[in-house]
Amino acid sequence: MKTLYITALLTLSLSIYAQENKMAPPVQEDQTLKQAKDFETKMLKEAKERAEKKTVQTILASDQGLEVKQESKPATAASNNTGKLLPNTASFEEMLATIPNRQTKKANNSRNTNNNVAGLPNTATLEEIKKTIPKTNNR
Repeated sequence: MKTLYITALLTLSLSIYAQENKMAPPVQEDQTLKQAKDFETKMLKEAKERAEKKTVQTILASDQGLEVKQESKPATAASNNTGKLLPNTASFEEMLATIPNRQTKKANNSRNTNNNVAGLPNTATLEEIKKTIPKTNNR
């Protein structure tokens, strides 16, 4: 019974496949090829016409350097505004100051606040250095 279903489905699929792959008339393919070739020749003619109309003036590199270039005025105007704020705006430091419990960079954030640390002078002898080393009991 299974073989009967398999052969029936196989013949049905082959017939459907054959109908889909029938040769289309070559007229349609020829028309598309002709249209493509016509379009290509038309574009080539237009490109040639444009190339003939264009007259490219060649300038030597040495002549280009001799031209006087004017300075742009907006660039100088932009450099004059450095450091200025827009009206009704705050600076970054002012905004940071509004945050509660925030230390500014200007504050001394050093952990060692004792500035009077007594140290050895640069001319200390070996005996003075040995006295400063704490003795440990390793036993």
